[in-house]
Amino acid sequence: MDWKTVEEKIIQDDQNKWDHKATGQQLWVSLEGRLEVLNGDSRCYSLSDLATTQMCQKLGIPVDYYRRLPGQMKAIVVNFDLERMKEASYLLRGKGKWVRAFLSGEYVAYNNAQIAETVQVLLEQAAVSVKSFVLEETHLYLKLVSEDISIPESGLKAGIMIGNSEVGQGSVSVEPFVFRKACTNDLVVSQEKSFRHPHIHFTIAELNSRMAEGISNAFEVASSILDTFLKTRKEPIPDPVAIIRKLAAERKLSQKFTDEVVSSYQIEPDPTRFGVINAFTHAAQHLAPLHRIETERFAGTLLAGKL
Repeated sequence: MDWKTVEEKIIQDDQNKWDHKATGQQLWVSLEGRLEVLNGDSRCYSLSDLATTQMCQKLGIPVDYYRRLPGQMKAIVVNFDLERMKEASYLLRGKGKWVRAFLSGEYVAYNNAQIAETVQVLLEQAAVSVKSFVLEETHLYLKLVSEDISIPESGLKAGIMIGNSEVGQGSVSVEPFVFRKACTNDLVVSQEKSFRHPHIHFTIAELNSRMAEGISNAFEVASSILDTFLKTRKEPIPDPVAIIRKLAAERKLSQKFTDEVVSSYQIEPDPTRFGVINAFTHAAQHLAPLHRIETERFAGTLLAGKL
């Protein structure tokens, strides 16, 4: 994976994307459930599941109730509330014939291409490599590993994870993580110093400035976490498998995944805090990308505190 591949994937994903601002008065839902934009040349779009949920939330309509209604009733309910809130402004984010997000008019669009370009420019002179790249309908995650901030004898490297959502499902974020080369595990550490900014207020220039600070802080935190992570090897855990099952139960993880974490531990048994953490990050590799990242974040919380 390299920057060129990241850029190409984003360009491909950006094809046929569009944005449109409209007031409640300019929107109408047809009996077929399609959203009509009444702005000179009326256009009709299908609503994604996410956009449907967001529309209901913006209009104060219970989502589950709305989904149970027949088409005619859906149109009546939504159009009543659109008229009620006719002065409100909304941002529709679409792709082709679909509305992929129904957002507030105050929402500031920080697009994936802008975020990736900003990061590339900021780190142009840095010795970093692209570790992985996740681009899905709702989220982007880009992991970058430093070639300079590392502990070679242990195979640990400092990294940062850049996050974004174009459809209102997350902030622009910069989170520190630790990469373990031996098993390609990642340990994401979401701390107070992690940079997170919702899609409001900042101009692109202001966001770029804050991201530069966030990236610098994240590498500092990741660097300090390298030593912290290694020290967990000196903290014995009497019954690691029991601890793993307890943590999984508290987290309400599935039995299947819990068994996979136990299996990961048995592949590389180490009766220490390090061994427990490593079992979770190793098992996370078999999960879908977004679930993997959530599990890596959970593993990051195990660095300190009672197990």
